[in-house]
Amino acid sequence: MTINNTRISGYVLAGSLIGMIIGASLLTGCLPGPSELDLKEHIAPSAGQLWTPPAVSSSQQTAASNKIDIPEELMKPGAEWRLSDIIEIALQNNPSTRSAWYAARSAADDWLSQKGDYYPQINAYAGLSHTASSGAASQRGSSSSTSVVSFDPTVQLSWLIFDLGGRDAAVDEKYQALLAADFTHNAAIQDAVFQAMQTYFQYANAKAVKNAYETSLKDAEANLEAAKQRHENGLATIADVLQMKTALSQARVNLDTADGQVQTIRGALATAMGIPVNTSFDIKALPLNPPVDSITETVDAYIKQAQENRPDLAAQKSRVEAALAHIRTAHSSIYPSLSFSDTLGGGINSQTSRWENQNTAMLKLSIPIFQGNSLQYQELKAHEDAENQKAKLSQLEQTVIYEVWSSYFSLKTAAQRVKSNDDLIESAQQSHDVALGRFKEGVGGYLDLLAAQNTLEGARAQRVTAMADWHISLAQLAGNTGMLWRETNGEQGNILDLFPNTTIKDQKP
Repeated sequence: MTINNTRISGYVLAGSLIGMIIGASLLTGCLPGPSELDLKEHIAPSAGQLWTPPAVSSSQQTAASNKIDIPEELMKPGAEWRLSDIIEIALQNNPSTRSAWYAARSAADDWLSQKGDYYPQINAYAGLSHTASSGAASQRGSSSSTSVVSFDPTVQLSWLIFDLGGRDAAVDEKYQALLAADFTHNAAIQDAVFQAMQTYFQYANAKAVKNAYETSLKDAEANLEAAKQRHENGLATIADVLQMKTALSQARVNLDTADGQVQTIRGALATAMGIPVNTSFDIKALPLNPPVDSITETVDAYIKQAQENRPDLAAQKSRVEAALAHIRTAHSSIYPSLSFSDTLGGGINSQTSRWENQNTAMLKLSIPIFQGNSLQYQELKAHEDAENQKAKLSQLEQTVIYEVWSSYFSLKTAAQRVKSNDDLIESAQQSHDVALGRFKEGVGGYLDLLAAQNTLEGARAQRVTAMADWHISLAQLAGNTGMLWRETNGEQGNILDLFPNTTIKDQKP
């Protein structure tokens, strides 16, 4: 009997494997079990104590956020910032627009990847195998064994020729998803622009309200002096003086509250712009006479603009088209598809030492016969999903019309408030002047003067708030029509020309 080397190697290998298993088992039994010390390294010491995270090296830390980049010329003392500059800086540092942009890039990659189905698919494979066999071979009682080593490289080409339009529909579905992502990015930009502008005018309003309270404080000081003079002349009681002191204290409280509001909203504006809150900047006061009569188009014209330009509406329309394309994809899967494949390969083994070519070409017709009606239900689901997207589109269309309608008449109301407040503040000022004159002459009471003072203070605050509300309503209408932020000045419609600019000042807040 003869025993070759291949068989001996097999015995040695099997023995070695058994020995390793036994040794590992013995070693495992000798190793110490888990201890409480091991757990404490990974969890909190007790249920009532906080877990302390381990120290993380700089290379393991999450990447730092993008550095805020502000043009150097805009940070010089006295440099004038256009509102568009503020918006541009806000857009460069807004995480929502950045997220939507990357989502659009991902959708573009997805569409381009899907277009690869139009082309043949070519793949290369390589296999290296070893086959050993043994058995009784002759009457002498001897045995024989063989050992074959083979190398088999293969190149395979496959190509879908026909599938009843499913491939086209899949590509179209991805393209519509790309359009939806791009329009969603545009909508994120519109929202970011409005957020920056809204905070901008809220800050301007807070500053104007503070200025109004400063003027009211001066009036309260003048009224107190008048009360003191009347008391010295015997024309007023000490109670009148105390009432004026109380009014002066209230005016100071109002001014302090307004000042705190200014600083809070100033920080919100800096945050919306994406710059540090301690940046030395300030904005110009709102114009006393905003162009409230500049909006001359009808509400129907603005609704038509919104239907044509709203990016969120366009995004939803693309989602409907993507859902319709998915119906065609699901429908095509029910029917046969035709594909072609060609496999070119060969092999060489250690026995013959010869290369043998092998080429297999195949035209394959795939016919789905029965899958438990799953394909039919997938098509029905695609129909339901499309109807869902259509319903969302109808809802959004109604919402767009309402938003334009609401913002249009809010702007009209704000414009009327600006005009009405001009008359209100003029009459309130005259009433206060008359009441103060009568009080100084001793023919008017302090209650009349306090009432006139409160009316004038309220009129001043309402006036500046009305101006800020008009600018915010204008921005809201522009946003609701999709015209708030466009690529070119021609598309923009010069809407930003109606807004004031801002100026950087060489001072700390």
